[in-house]
Amino acid sequence: MAQHNDEMNLAWQYIAGTQTSVFLTGKAGTGKTTFLRRLRELSPKRMVVLAPTGVAALNADGQTIHSFFQLDFKPFVPGVTNNPDTKRRGRPPKDKKYFSMSKQKKNLIRTMDLLVIDEVSMVRCDLLDAVDDVLRKYRNPLLPFGGVQLLLIGDLQQLPPVIKEEEWKLLSQHYATPYFFSAQSLLNLPYVTIELCHIYRQQNERFISILSAIRENRVTADVLAALNARYVPGFRESENWIRLTTHNAMAQRYNDRRLDALPSPAVTFKAKITGNFPELSFPTDERLVLKAGAQVMFLKNDNSAEKRYYNGKIGRVEEISPRGLIVSCANEAGGRYRIDVEQEEWENKKYIIDGETKEIREEVDGTFRQYPLRLAWAITVHKSQGLTFDHAVIDANQAFTHGQVYVALSRCRTLEGLVLSAPLDAASVITDQTVNDYVSESLSESVDSEKRLPRLRYEYYYQLLQEQFSFGKLAYDFEYLMRVVCTNLQNSHPGLVDIIREAQPRILNELVAVADKFKVQYDIIFTRAGAEYAKDEQLKQRINSASKYFLDKVIDILSPVIKASGITINNKAVKKQYGNALDALLLSYNIKAGTLRSTLEHGFDVRRYVESKAKSSIEDTGGKTKKK
Repeated sequence: MAQHNDEMNLAWQYIAGTQTSVFLTGKAGTGKTTFLRRLRELSPKRMVVLAPTGVAALNADGQTIHSFFQLDFKPFVPGVTNNPDTKRRGRPPKDKKYFSMSKQKKNLIRTMDLLVIDEVSMVRCDLLDAVDDVLRKYRNPLLPFGGVQLLLIGDLQQLPPVIKEEEWKLLSQHYATPYFFSAQSLLNLPYVTIELCHIYRQQNERFISILSAIRENRVTADVLAALNARYVPGFRESENWIRLTTHNAMAQRYNDRRLDALPSPAVTFKAKITGNFPELSFPTDERLVLKAGAQVMFLKNDNSAEKRYYNGKIGRVEEISPRGLIVSCANEAGGRYRIDVEQEEWENKKYIIDGETKEIREEVDGTFRQYPLRLAWAITVHKSQGLTFDHAVIDANQAFTHGQVYVALSRCRTLEGLVLSAPLDAASVITDQTVNDYVSESLSESVDSEKRLPRLRYEYYYQLLQEQFSFGKLAYDFEYLMRVVCTNLQNSHPGLVDIIREAQPRILNELVAVADKFKVQYDIIFTRAGAEYAKDEQLKQRINSASKYFLDKVIDILSPVIKASGITINNKAVKKQYGNALDALLLSYNIKAGTLRSTLEHGFDVRRYVESKAKSSIEDTGGKTKKK
């Protein structure tokens, strides 16, 4: 991770070395997107990246929250079951994708270590609780978010979640605010807030100070005067200026008017769409109408060696021909250069588990192919989030929601590079005091986060060590299978009953009891080792010996049970109960045998343990009931 940025390094250490969840925030232009990109490259954990909207998901190279968790768009009311057929969220029975989760998706949810939610400022409180609901169902029901670590990335001083008045009337009975931090699931989740402080987008201290005042609701007469000095009556945008508006209709009308004024003929380019690519996620118009002379904005980075354009680069359509499009852009010397623009492809991705490597990977679910352009005399503030401009006209005097003016102004590199379409007054700068209070409180509570890190790393290591040498879950799952078999299959499968009864005392005496005694031993060594726990040779030796003992015992005791478990059951109810009990035992067996084998071969290490646990949990041991 970036060695020059202390906050990024701290966030990285929390994610890589602890189980503590993180809210990573920071002003516009502080590198939140850069951190996520680096995390994807370096993370030792199995991670899934999600975002609240289709465009945000494309920018984060992930999926939408609704798509991944198969949620509908209705409000989630805590403790209320809206539809008895689905047990959750009132999903329509006619659309099976909303309630029929595949085995692979369940495995993916069960085995991921880290859930990243980007642009979390736009995530509603009830949506985060819905995520918690799904994770508890398929992971640990007793832990917030099923025990998965969260990384929430976003700036609460930017664009807020969208909620209709009638929805808030319902949800306000359960939540203090619509923001993610009011989710009930967060109340019992320990998490740390880390703020990225270094601003990369702007360099001028005066402009940074003005933006900070707008962001923090410290709008004085001097701040307004400095901004309103950038109001130029009758200003006419020259080339490469873009207008940021608060409403879609304003941007659309302005672009249509400028396009209609061009004398050249209009040409329509139709996108090619394959597979599953939701309309809400379209990165540009499905039917893109352009003319020679039109001002456009590139919507992708140029992946060629020339790096001729980037996402947000402004240009002018020079030529439209059967051969394609030519767009010219300004260069630093004041001249222009021409780009033969080719169509680009956006991918709508979904997460799957690789059948061979057992790793979580992305798979293309659908594609959208179109020229990477959008008419760009004007765009909305919402669509500008994440972009940077050298020259922009800010049309924000009709701002209607928290953070809109701040987002618009902070898109600009310099104060001199922006012009106001009308003077701003204090009423135009809308901020939510609830957000300000939460951010201040969460940062003050996390002021000692760096000092707490060594202790949290120590606790995480110890937690996983305990998990490695605990056999309570395995014994519980075995007892459940034994009850099902002895109650229902005594007469039809006496051989299986005998094998299970023979194994039961061995699990208690040779696994559970011995593990309890071993815990006393490694607790003493672990405490004595202190901060050097990972390097302690006596601890390493005891872990190695214990791994060999327990691996041999697990295989010796349970292999006969698994080998005999593939039986035929005629009664459907018993068959289902037996199948569920057997699946639970096989999962516990696979995880325990797989992680012990890894520890025996490589020693106990947080990264290897997490990886081996995830892979082992999706191994197919093969013990299944036979179909009649």
